[in-house]
This record gives sequence, structure tokens and C-alpha cells, in this order.
Amino acid sequence: MTDPESPRSLTDPVGVVLAIVGTVEPDLSSDVVEEAVRAVATSRTGHRQLARVLETDPGVLLSGRTDGPPLVDRFIRHLLAAGARQVVQPRCPDCGRAAARMSHRDQQGRRVCTGCRNRGSGIFEPRPCSACGTVTRARHRDREGRPLCVRCPPEPGVDHVEVISDVVVAAAPGLDRGWLRTVILGVAVQPARQRQVAWELQDRPELLTGSAAEGTLAVRRLAAALADHGVEGMAPATCPGCGKHQPVIRHQDGTISCNTCYQKARATACFRCGIVRSVVARTPDGGPLCSSCRPLVSYNQRTCSLCGQRGVIGGQADGAPVCVGCYRLPTAACSVCGRDRPCYRANSSAPRCLPCCRAARTAVCGRCGKLRQIAGRDPDRAPLCRPCAVRREACCRCRRVRPVVGRVQDGPLCWTCIETEPAYFRACADCGVIGRTHHFGLCARCAAPKVLRSLLASADGTVRDELHPALDALGRTEPAPLLEWLSRTSSRSMLAHLAAAQGPLTHATLDDLTPVAAAHHLRHVLIAHHVLPARDRHLAALQRWIEQTLGDIDDPDDRRVLRHYVTWTHLRRLRRRTPVTPGAAYSVRNEVSVAIRLLEWLSLRGRNLSTCTQTDLDTWCLAIGRPAHKARSFITWCTASGHTRDLDIRARGDHGRRDTMPGEDTRWTIARRLLHDTTIAVPDRVAGLLVLLYGQTPSRITTLTADDITHLRGEVHLCLGPQPLALPRPIAKLLLTLADTRSGHVSLGGRTDEQHRWLFPGRLPGQPLHTATLARRLATLDIHSRISRNSALMGNAASMPAKALSSLLGLSIAGAQRWIKLAHPSGDDYAATITRRQTADADDGDAASRHSPCE
Repeated sequence: MTDPESPRSLTDPVGVVLAIVGTVEPDLSSDVVEEAVRAVATSRTGHRQLARVLETDPGVLLSGRTDGPPLVDRFIRHLLAAGARQVVQPRCPDCGRAAARMSHRDQQGRRVCTGCRNRGSGIFEPRPCSACGTVTRARHRDREGRPLCVRCPPEPGVDHVEVISDVVVAAAPGLDRGWLRTVILGVAVQPARQRQVAWELQDRPELLTGSAAEGTLAVRRLAAALADHGVEGMAPATCPGCGKHQPVIRHQDGTISCNTCYQKARATACFRCGIVRSVVARTPDGGPLCSSCRPLVSYNQRTCSLCGQRGVIGGQADGAPVCVGCYRLPTAACSVCGRDRPCYRANSSAPRCLPCCRAARTAVCGRCGKLRQIAGRDPDRAPLCRPCAVRREACCRCRRVRPVVGRVQDGPLCWTCIETEPAYFRACADCGVIGRTHHFGLCARCAAPKVLRSLLASADGTVRDELHPALDALGRTEPAPLLEWLSRTSSRSMLAHLAAAQGPLTHATLDDLTPVAAAHHLRHVLIAHHVLPARDRHLAALQRWIEQTLGDIDDPDDRRVLRHYVTWTHLRRLRRRTPVTPGAAYSVRNEVSVAIRLLEWLSLRGRNLSTCTQTDLDTWCLAIGRPAHKARSFITWCTASGHTRDLDIRARGDHGRRDTMPGEDTRWTIARRLLHDTTIAVPDRVAGLLVLLYGQTPSRITTLTADDITHLRGEVHLCLGPQPLALPRPIAKLLLTLADTRSGHVSLGGRTDEQHRWLFPGRLPGQPLHTATLARRLATLDIHSRISRNSALMGNAASMPAKALSSLLGLSIAGAQRWIKLAHPSGDDYAATITRRQTADADDGDAASRHSPCE
């Protein structure tokens, strides 16, 4: 809704002009007047200036006075050319001429023509010529600034372009004088300007080699042109304030500077937010506005033609205003890559898409030497990547050296301290809550739903019914993390593809979305909120990989054999043991890839599976080395199915698969550290103890849930197998602490009940911690999964029967018997060991207690 205190000249400037001109020129149509307004003022600022002048004094159209700005003169001339009869063209108050240019003002504040201004300043007054003494109007000036008449030009017959060339060649020998003359004429065209530059360089040749800021504008332009052409020794003007090579065009208090330093010197406290910034606009009362607050004032906002809400306008669609949330770049064929994509300058002859724009700004960083996108430049104008361009200073609040994201009077602020800095708090434009605003004056709670809806909306600004469940699921996320996720280019691109898709929202719809990573995250959000049914993600990914991989095989017979092998050997087994672990899916990919390598090797030698011999197979195994054993399952199946002769690949040995820790004390030392070192995270301590003491794999540990913890007869039990395992008190205490304090890293679409199901929650909504992530975290504690598990199982198998190993630790009976056989090579010592243990004396018990990690 429009602010009632805002004048109409700010909210509807064109309407104000149409109304005023309509009373003066009733015969002119509104379309003609509007065309004249848009012809003389191409920006909204010009429209407001014209409306404000006419609203303050409508008589300026009829009086012929020159009190108003030159914009009024041009507007009246357009109206007269369009057939207006009542308006009067302003005339110079001194000579009475309707001059086309009257931008100078006299002492009374009236605009006068250039001739009257020159006569008033005394330029045309006769003066004696410093050469011949004739009293006449001065046409030239000599080197000391004395007047000369038209018959006494300074230095007649001297080619001042050659004089400039002599100075440049003296500083940079070897230049082509013909090329140099072209460069000089491009900077100084008039003979008087050439003469002035020549005199200036003769007196101070160092102006071209580093002191250009002290010279005139023509000298600065010449130095910049020579430096841009790579002339050695030539240096453009350097701003005295910041020391950067930027155009030095601003004058203030007798000093010259670049526009950046000029704006910093004029910075003042913003009328709306109070932060000291450069002034880019002013309120109707003259209050300064910064660049962030200018679009937030009510009279700078308009009604969006798509969503119907009043807000900041980001562009136009079919000539109608569109807010920043609904605006989309128009689609065109990119002039670089040729693809139909959203492009900048879509209506021009050279549209360019976003990826090509980013690629065009790619260069070798002048600081780190890496090829990256340019994010800034150093004082010498060398390109800098984003990490190198970020300025790092000590935060004035926390004193830590971090990237600077804001400043207050006390100094710079880091990204943590700025969130709690009162100087950056503002009132939300919607709800009025004081705090950090993120999206055009809105707090995160008000901005997140609008941004999300705009990204899922179609071209007409509405969200189709099939996407409402996804809108609701994402809307339950905390606003700040949701805004951060929506600000990513990958997320916005994926949601745009989803909004453009047709049909119901299914897993197949998400499979076709790009980027894949953003669609993968959205899928788990929708599954956690029951918008989509649960799906085994590793099995689905494996099936997609198999289809793509088999589709690339040219031989139809090989493709058919591999498809049957994968379907009846691997996929059938994995479908029975869902959910599929990442390791199982990785193993299948390896076996299929090696089988494809074998088929390609046979094809290159003119053979196939039916003609392959054992000699061929042995030759291939020797050629590729260790990966050959991964094709053993494929060869075994082919032999059993009749696709090959009776072939065989030797099974892989146990090289390294049964290795244990170098000593029993090593395992107990690490276990004691996990029990007593409080600096280690509780999840890592619990997971490490489960590996070291009970031989659990990371894939099994990550699937533990809160329901696996039970309390029986005052003891804490953990279900690792069919029978619950009683835990010692120190380990039980750690496990209960984990159950009470566990929390995942989910910030988008997380559900409390799904998160708290897992003892080790992960980053994806409703999913446990990834097996590889847990293995890497344990490796930092010197707990390598395979070796540590082997040591634990070897120690437990030495003191437990196979039935106990299988029931308590979740091993199969066959696996438990193999571990017992490894722990007791003779196979007959188990009963004797149990008997000796039951009759052991107290000293042996004390010795055993010294190895307990629970002390």
C-alpha cells in the first residue's frame, strides 16, 4: 500500500505531468504528452524531477521564465513540436533568445545563454595583445597565460603533436611515431588542446611516468591511453587517496581524487538506517539515503505485475514491472555457447548466459596464480580471485583476523559479530521486528516464504498444485538456513527447472533435475516430510549407473550377458538385503567395470566369451594385475550359465585382510583414551569403542537407532545382534550421553522425529551419518576400521564360543567359526582354555584387569 505521506510526484510522476499538462493543453492527447515525458527523461529520476517542478509551479509552462531546470526547456520544445499552442518556450532573460542551451545561471539565479554568460564574465572585453599591443578581444593565450590577438597565435608553425611525440619517445624509445601520432590525436583533437599538452609535458615530462594525477585532464587521458596500449614506462593516473589506478575526475576542497574516494569523503549517516555510507538519493525532506535503503522506501516500490505485491522492482516483463522475487532473465540463444538459456542483454545482438558471463571473468589470479573467476583487483589492476580479494582485518569486537563483511565507527566487523551488531539492526518492512534484515528490508522469517514461492512459481506468478507439498515441506525449515540455501546458484537453478516441469512430483521428476546435488538434497527433504515415498538411495543410484554404463556397450551380445549377470547375481541379492550399504554398491560397480574391461580386451583380440580360453584369461589377469580378481564372480556365473568354457580365476588371497594391531596393548591404550579424553567428540568416542571392543563396522554403527538401546535389570544393553549385549558402566554412560545430546547437521528440511531416530544422524534429512564420513573421523583417532575390527574380533573369539559371537556381535555362525579358528589355530584348545580360566587364581584376574579400558 502506498505511503500517504509520500508526494504523488514521487509515487506517480508521469501521472502528475499528464494531469498538469492536460489543464494547460486540453487538445493534446495523453499519449502524446506521455511520449514527450519519456523522450526528455529516460529514467524515473528524470520523471520525478519534471513532476516536482511542475507540481511546485505549473505556471512555468506559460511564463517563459528560466527559473526551472533545463529539463523543462526540452519538455516544452517537445510539446510545441507535437502541436501544443499554449505553452511558451523559455527565453534568455538578457538577450531574449530561445537558445537551445541555457545551463549557466546569473547572479539572480536565472538561466542564461552561453553568449550572455560569456559577456557577463568579461571574456569578450577588449584587452591589449601581449605581442603587438593591439586592444582587441583575446583569441589566444601564451605560455604564461597572457592574452594574444587573432593575428599573433602562440608558436606559429610548430607542430605540437610532434612536440608531444618527442617527450613520449624520450621516455619510451623505439615507438612508431605514426602510431603514436594517432594515439595523441585521439586524446587531443583541437590545436589549442594539443598546444596546452605539449607545454605541460615540456615543463614536467614525469607526468607520463607516474605523476599524471597532477596534470590536466588531457594529460591524464594521454597517460592512460599509452599505458593501456602497453607502452613501457607509461603509468596512468593514481588516486592520491587510495593509491589505485582509477579515473581521477573528482575535485573537492582543492584536491583531486577518484570517484570512490570522493563518495567516501561525502559519506554521511543514512536517514533511514543510520549507517555512515555514501549518499545515493535523498528523501523529499532532503534526508540522505544509502544504496541499501533507497529501494526500501515506499515511493521507490511498485506493484508487481505477476504476484500483485508491492515491492522492489527488478525488471519488466512485456513492459510491465516485475519485482525482484518474480523477475527472471529472458531466455535467448547465447552468443558464446549457442544454448538457449536465461541471458543478459537478451534483446541485443550479443546475449550472454550466466555461465558464459562467469567464464568471461575468469583469469589467472595475480596473487595465488590460480585460474579462477575475477572478484576484484589489486592497486596495480591485477585480477584477484574471491579468496584473495577478500580483505582480512582484525574484527573490532572479537579481535579475530577474518574477512571484513561490515564496518562501524569502532572498526571492521566479521561475519559472526555483524549478526549481533545493533548498528545493522533495522525494522522489518512487513512485521516491524527489529533485527537483521536480509532481503530488501525483510527479516528472514518474512523473506524466506516470498523467495521460496517466487522460485517455485511459473511464468504467471502462481505455483502449480503439484508443487504445494514441496512448498510446505521446505517452508517448515528455519528461515535463515532456508534463505542461505535459496541464495545458492545451484538451488535456484534446480528449483527453476522444477517449476518449469510438468506432471506430478515423483522420484522420476527429481531424477531429471539439474544440478544433481541440489535435487538430491531436495529429494531427502521431501522423503523426510512424507511428500515422496522412501527409496533406497544407494540401490537407486546403482541401478541408474548400471543402465547408463550398459547403454554405452556397443556389442548387443555382451550387453545382454552383462545385464543378465547383474540382474540375477547382484541386484537380486541387494534387493533382498535393503537398505544397501555404500560399500556394497561400490563393490558391484567395481565388479561390473572390471567385467566390461575383460569383454573389451577380448573384443580387441577378435574373441568373445564363447571362444575365450584359460590361456586368454590368464594373459588378461597378468596384464591388469590385482583388479583381475574382481572378475571372478562374472567368470564363475558365465561358466555356470554356459556362456564360456570351464574357466576360473584364482580367488583373492587374504593379503592384509586379517591384519591386526601391532600389539594387544595398542588397542587397550586407544580404548582408554576414548573413555577418559573429554576433548574428543562423544559420537567419535562411542563409535571408536564399538570398533575396538566389539568389532563393529562403520556401516553397522551408522545404522544404530535409539531403539537399539534397552534397559534390563538395571543394566544398559545394546542390540548389535539377535541378543542384546550388556555394556560396562563407563561405556553405557557414554552411550546414554550420546543418546541425549546427539544432533545432526541438517539445516534444511530437518524433522525432529526423523533426526532423533538415529544415534549417528547425518547431514541429509532422515538419513544417518555416511559410512565413509565415520571412517574418516575414526582414522583421525588412529582407529583404522579393518585392522581395529580384526583385533577386536580376534580377542573376543579367543574367549567366546561361536554361538555367543554370532548372537551378541551380529556375526553369522560361519563367520564366527572362522574367527574362532583364526584365534585357535589347533581347533582343540577352546575347552581347555575355558577350564583353565575357571580355575585361574586371583593373580591372573588382577593381571587381566590391568588391560581393562574401563578403569
